[in-house]
Amino acid sequence: MNLEALFVRDKKEFNKLIEMASDAFYLENRLPKQVFREQFNYFLFEEFDWGMDEDFWSTIQQLSKETKDDYVLTAVLDPNPVEYFYKEFNYYNWMKLPVHLSPDEYLDVLELGPEESPADALLYNSYTIIWLPLSMKWAIWGERCYGICVLGLQNRNNGADLLPILKTGRSIDQTVLSWVALNFVNQQIPQEIANTLFLNYSNGIK
Repeated sequence: MNLEALFVRDKKEFNKLIEMASDAFYLENRLPKQVFREQFNYFLFEEFDWGMDEDFWSTIQQLSKETKDDYVLTAVLDPNPVEYFYKEFNYYNWMKLPVHLSPDEYLDVLELGPEESPADALLYNSYTIIWLPLSMKWAIWGERCYGICVLGLQNRNNGADLLPILKTGRSIDQTVLSWVALNFVNQQIPQEIANTLFLNYSNGIK
């Protein structure tokens, strides 16, 4: 399969996809703020590197089978897809990934950088990433500087069929905070950030 063809190159297509992403996320927000729109109110956490792993793609395939999705938008928000990536390379660091890709192909596409700048591959130069299916039954937000991915479901009851697939995901707790703390001086997460994460992402609490 020509993996390069999976990248978004057309401006009109990009604008449609960014509208779709805006229906699921507050794209201007960053953690610890709430990044999910109101329809997502049940959250599970994984470490950021999970999103760059073969097991992650296997999970995506299982989720997509359950929600009858054919592809998943995998999109970098930082660095900026327009002001940096398109300006420099004439295409976007956004991809429509068919769910039939093998886990190996998923890893290959993450490593596929511009010919003139391999270091700009998503695997290396991505600080904020989203994964979003067309059904929008689930959505994932990852931030490298916080060391976490947040998976949002529309609610626990509607997502009951999805929860067995997400057995390694954790509701926000001290373990999740310990992942975040690794990214701070002396591995101490500021209390205000911890409080805001709990406020925004504690299931059943708004």
